[in-house]
Amino acid sequence: MSVNILDKDTIIKQKSDGFRPLIIGDPATIFHARAARLRQLAQDSFMADYLLLAGQIVQQQLHLVDTFNGAVQQQLQAQTLTWPIEIDSSWQAILDPMLTQLTSALRPVVSDDIVKVIDNISQIDQQTLLHYFHALQQNQAERVPADIAIILWSCINTLMSLIVANTQLEWQPEANAKQSHCPLCGGAPAASLIQGSGHRYLHCSQCEAQWHRLRAECTQCGDGENIQLQSETLEDSIRAETCSHCQSYLKMLVLEKNPQLDPIADDLATIVLDQKLGEMEFYRSGFNPFLLPLAQ
Repeated sequence: MSVNILDKDTIIKQKSDGFRPLIIGDPATIFHARAARLRQLAQDSFMADYLLLAGQIVQQQLHLVDTFNGAVQQQLQAQTLTWPIEIDSSWQAILDPMLTQLTSALRPVVSDDIVKVIDNISQIDQQTLLHYFHALQQNQAERVPADIAIILWSCINTLMSLIVANTQLEWQPEANAKQSHCPLCGGAPAASLIQGSGHRYLHCSQCEAQWHRLRAECTQCGDGENIQLQSETLEDSIRAETCSHCQSYLKMLVLEKNPQLDPIADDLATIVLDQKLGEMEFYRSGFNPFLLPLAQ
């Protein structure tokens, strides 16, 4: 599917109600809030240790944003991007030191098991690392060992969010298009968010952008006749939108009920709902990197 990306000099006027087809957030704000949310969710969770580990990784992503934002800006001035973005060897000069800083910062604060994972990463040659980075960016996580994927993904996630934030493009969807993946980077959605306005946005797991998608239709196959909402209670702010046409589901976060909800953190913390849906033979259409080791 082709996408119409508008540069900032040709941005179309938005509707008077402030509706935007695409929302690009600030990476530092997103990672700061996500780390705090993970720590909060860990307080009353049976998976507290893992949520805290995820919080430590996201906290280091915040530091990566501060360190590498200038380098990303310089790289963007030196090359012309195509959309959706594809990571190639030209970004290796940023990804390598990102990975070094991330693993060095994590080493003193994580468990011995995670230190072993970091040690394993340090033994991987540059060509293999680039292969892994490329696979993750192309939504092919199965090509990457699950135990190291979340750390490598954190670098991809940070880099892509900085690229998108610094380009500040706008997106004009094609008529009747049903965009299931991010129009900027091709990433899979982590979850759908219902904003206070009632509009539904899909939140990109890779670059943190959000793009509008009509409600009451499957975000995977586009079917609108076989949609149901699954949750523990009718009052839950986190539900799963299931489609019996393609047997997929995606979590739906209602921000009006709880503005603190985060598509990565709260998706991870509601893994019991995933287990329930798995027993009903639905499969996830969204992507959460922190679920990769748990799927082993």
